[in-house]
Amino acid sequence: MLILMGLLNGARHLEAQLTSLLASGLPTWELRVSDDGSTDASRAVLARFAAGLEGSGFRLRVGDGPGRGFAANYLTLLADLPEVPGCVALADQDDIWLPGRLARARDLLGRVPGSLPAFTFARRIDWFPQAGRFRPSAPLRRRPSFANALVENVAYGNTLVLNPAAARIARRAAPLAEGIYAHDWFLYQLLTGAGALCLADRAPALLYRQHGGNAIGAARGLRAWAGRKGQVLRGVYAERMTAQIAALSRCEDLLLDENRAVLGQLRRARGADLPERLRQLHRAGLYRQSWQGNLGFWGAAVLGRV
Repeated sequence: MLILMGLLNGARHLEAQLTSLLASGLPTWELRVSDDGSTDASRAVLARFAAGLEGSGFRLRVGDGPGRGFAANYLTLLADLPEVPGCVALADQDDIWLPGRLARARDLLGRVPGSLPAFTFARRIDWFPQAGRFRPSAPLRRRPSFANALVENVAYGNTLVLNPAAARIARRAAPLAEGIYAHDWFLYQLLTGAGALCLADRAPALLYRQHGGNAIGAARGLRAWAGRKGQVLRGVYAERMTAQIAALSRCEDLLLDENRAVLGQLRRARGADLPERLRQLHRAGLYRQSWQGNLGFWGAAVLGRV
């Protein structure tokens, strides 16, 4: 199995994450790290880790990232996959994987015929080390689908594992996805749009470390809610949607016919006046996981902020 990790100045937490990979339940894997220009001791941490792998079934390969942000860094890793990849997992630089997580994902994907694209994702345990708090991520309330993926991401990147057929789709799409907001959201959209089987692992996969340098993070509460609504009103959510939709549109030949139609309805809705916008969005069948999320989405749609 290949593990892809984007890295930027992760030395403070990197060693703990690397050590946790060794307990993933597989006897062999290859970790590919794309260093996006670290100026701290990240490379030294990787070198020490690589030295400890000698004689084992584990391998480490380090390359240079494109220097254009975390999403572009992961796209580079995906585009560089072998033409005939095995299963592919994604990892962050600062989490701690829970024991056996890759073995569990391998077993889930092993139930799927090899010709069918499939991927797994799992819940996380949001970890606040300074406060000593742990909080499970929210469970799924509705089934994952392309209609869900277009408006929110529930397939957290640090829990994703792709089977070879899904990895080949990601490899083809990665060079076309420049400018996206988030690589994991794009993969959730792309793979569900391409008809991949989506397998949700009910068991938590990792401790999701929360600290001041998180690229996205897992904040909840009134302040986080108000911040997200402020972003919607300022058009930030719409900008992110624009970037994701543009990348998907460049990959339309990878999508199922019915999902290309849904994507087209969303594009038409975004450029329409209010009545037509709401009609097209309703016809597209878009939804979020919670009633609060749906309320927020339709509120943004009324305001023209989707």
